[in-house]
Amino acid sequence: MAGIVVANPATMVSFGDLHQPVTVLSLVGLFITLILISRKVNGALFLGMLVTAVIGYFTGYLKFEGIIAAPPPAVFFDLDIGGVFSNGLYTVVFAFLLVTIFDTTGTMLGVAEQAGLMKDGKFPRVKSALMGDAVATTVGATLGTSPSSSYIESSAGVAAGGRSGLTALVVAVLFLIALFFSPFVSAISALPAITAPILIIVGCFMMEGLAKVNWTDFDDAFPAFAIILTMPLTSSIATGIAIGFITYPLMKLVNGKGREVHPILYFFGVIFILQMIYFPAH
Repeated sequence: MAGIVVANPATMVSFGDLHQPVTVLSLVGLFITLILISRKVNGALFLGMLVTAVIGYFTGYLKFEGIIAAPPPAVFFDLDIGGVFSNGLYTVVFAFLLVTIFDTTGTMLGVAEQAGLMKDGKFPRVKSALMGDAVATTVGATLGTSPSSSYIESSAGVAAGGRSGLTALVVAVLFLIALFFSPFVSAISALPAITAPILIIVGCFMMEGLAKVNWTDFDDAFPAFAIILTMPLTSSIATGIAIGFITYPLMKLVNGKGREVHPILYFFGVIFILQMIYFPAH
């Protein structure tokens, strides 16, 4: 969205046009933030966004059409459970369920790994974390929003030092306050140069966990490589995880190491093969 990487008919993707002001501003914002992080400035990510926003405002690319507005009224939708079956939507629901579960799981594990919360490869109190996400997704949907699932932007909070539930509560309060500043928030989010540099840096932060992959063992290395490559190229965390669930147990099995793999991984491998054939995510 920042124009740093663009579509190209010949090569699929290529480097963007540095004559485009938003692309240049994105790169300026990126290097400003990188300098702040390198200098170990507290709140470097936020300050980088702030400086970029100020530059964008004075160059005319950040425009505000108001600051404060009343939040939109909540709209509750009728739940027609019977209609799911009468209209044959259960396959769609199942496909969305798989995508949401593994999108959320992948995001949570990545953020938890970055935060140093993983214990011997396990996510402590994962049930509570998934329950919180499930409640948010369900309630958000009944209020007419898109699914309120976990997002990798959480890594920005971890990078700034957030580790406890207090961080989540503060963010929740700030989101609640932001409801009354929707014109301001919309203007900020409408200029990719402000947010894109932060997400690029967050991607770097999340690479830390890859150091724990056994790259000398091809059975472990290739599934990890396939996941890393698939996620950005398909724009789907869930699809990347699906590729991992399929390739990892398969490679272990053909190399005579099938017993090293938990039986549930074989089950999910078959499920994901069927899902990718009959219910592909687009």
